[in-house]
Amino acid sequence: MNINFSKIPSKCTHIKLDIGLSYNAWHSEIWLDKEDDLVVIGIEPEPNSIECIKTGIIDRNKIGKLTTGKPFNTKYIEDNRFILLPYAVDNVDKLVTKKMYIEDGDVGTSSLYEFNNSTTNFSVREIVDVKVINLKMLFDIFPWDKFQYIDYIKVDTQGADLNVLKSAGNYLKDKVVYVTVEADGHQYKDSDAFIKNIVEYMISQDFIYINHRNTNDPTFLNKKFAHLSNDIFIIQNN
Repeated sequence: MNINFSKIPSKCTHIKLDIGLSYNAWHSEIWLDKEDDLVVIGIEPEPNSIECIKTGIIDRNKIGKLTTGKPFNTKYIEDNRFILLPYAVDNVDKLVTKKMYIEDGDVGTSSLYEFNNSTTNFSVREIVDVKVINLKMLFDIFPWDKFQYIDYIKVDTQGADLNVLKSAGNYLKDKVVYVTVEADGHQYKDSDAFIKNIVEYMISQDFIYINHRNTNDPTFLNKKFAHLSNDIFIIQNN
């Protein structure tokens, strides 16, 4: 994984991670619009979504007829405030390749897990190989001299969400202020991303389960950074 952190503008003093972008990284764009001193690392493995974000062009023949929303504003890539990493994230030991199941109607529901046909009407358009990392690999090379902590991590990875959190190792409780994570394990075979499991894990990492006015999915605040809670902007809406 080769990331040139030196290109981050010197004015950027805050950082957020958006894990699971779909085709327009719309949460990232909301954050970047709000804070001009912010840099976002966006992580997305689905090939058509990556192309849409890079080009700022939405091709519904590639991303699905059920999708809505505007394209990503590519100015944030050009000014180095948005770093796009073309990977899936899972609780793996090293860089590996896995199968990804691409959903026909909306690529945003694509997953490393097979669809659970008893709870969803998702259909597979194609199965592709994607590269998979863990978060610790990213944090091991992260410029902690510039960013002493990460403001916010939003996780929306269609069934792999709990594994994403576990893959950060101790970095989660040591370096992250807020986390919002989707709990939709029922839609995917063999997923353990259920609310009970996620809450138990986050509590074990010294986070508090909170109700935040700007988020819909389960959101957590690190006890270590509770004094920063009012200073950090977060938003996540489905």
